[in-house]
Amino acid sequence: MSDTMRMSHQEIRDRIATLPRLDIALKQTPLEEARNLTRVLGGPRIFVKRDDLTGVALGGNKLRNLEFRLAHAMKDEPDTVVVGLDLQSNSARQTVGACNKLGLKTILVLEGRRPNNVQGNLLVDYLLGADVHFAADRHEQRALLDSLAADVRARGGRPHILNDNPMFDVASAVAYLEVTLEVIEQLGERGLAPNVFYMSSSGKGSAGIMLAQKLLGGDFAMNAVCATDEFHLPSRTAGIANETSAALGLDITIAEDEVVNFTDFVGKGYGIPSEAGDEAVRLFARTEGIILDPIYTGKAAAGLIAHIREGRFSKDDVVVFVHTGGTPAIFTWNELWL
Repeated sequence: MSDTMRMSHQEIRDRIATLPRLDIALKQTPLEEARNLTRVLGGPRIFVKRDDLTGVALGGNKLRNLEFRLAHAMKDEPDTVVVGLDLQSNSARQTVGACNKLGLKTILVLEGRRPNNVQGNLLVDYLLGADVHFAADRHEQRALLDSLAADVRARGGRPHILNDNPMFDVASAVAYLEVTLEVIEQLGERGLAPNVFYMSSSGKGSAGIMLAQKLLGGDFAMNAVCATDEFHLPSRTAGIANETSAALGLDITIAEDEVVNFTDFVGKGYGIPSEAGDEAVRLFARTEGIILDPIYTGKAAAGLIAHIREGRFSKDDVVVFVHTGGTPAIFTWNELWL
């Protein structure tokens, strides 16, 4: 296999078009220049890719990959999607919204206890009409997924357990390969090109941007900022990139030593806000009116802000921050902003 394989934007889109896909998300999301934020930080030109504006159920990055995951699921002609995720999962919210558009019922099995005050993504899950169940841990969650699917079958229904969908990782990478094309074209209309991308990623979305680097011969960096310390990110990211490359029939590989993923902004742990992340949320809100969340995008923005303050960029550099959504989390953590 080769580590270089130059392709045009149209050739890449033609490869993506070989995968089964549904039309769920709003694509071609805006690319917004954050001039006030640039001025306050005294740093490079910052552009925000507004993938919080993908439409369904308050938007977010998951809608793009659900176009591929649910297309794969629809081969089985399900009437119900069963999925197990975290208590305040952005993915759960977007999955229920996407299934509503497709006329499918959704059963959620969320890890954690139902809180006394239902807020954030969980509130939206209920609003969207999901059948919500709770599990104490991953083991109980898996058992519930299987038993609830069995209940659907016993009633004559056709369930699909989305956790077992083989497109989970590849769909995210393909989606952000496509997003990279959008960003480059949007910047190109302004006579600009990206120097670096920043994105909250534990290996899936960033793998797609890394594939774009190779396919386009792009002279830009991919700086992922992880919100969890659960994974060995170089191997995970490279593995997903190479699985995606194979799915698209590409003669290209990504090596572990090419992966750049910063783990020093996780803070106390996954799902727990951090001081630097909270500052970043306030800074984006108060300079640009852009609402981040304290769990994913806030920590990714903290990484970007720290690197600008360290003097890593010139004032002429073009930095793209991919806003992956997660807005409902600001209500879950309401006391942070008072």
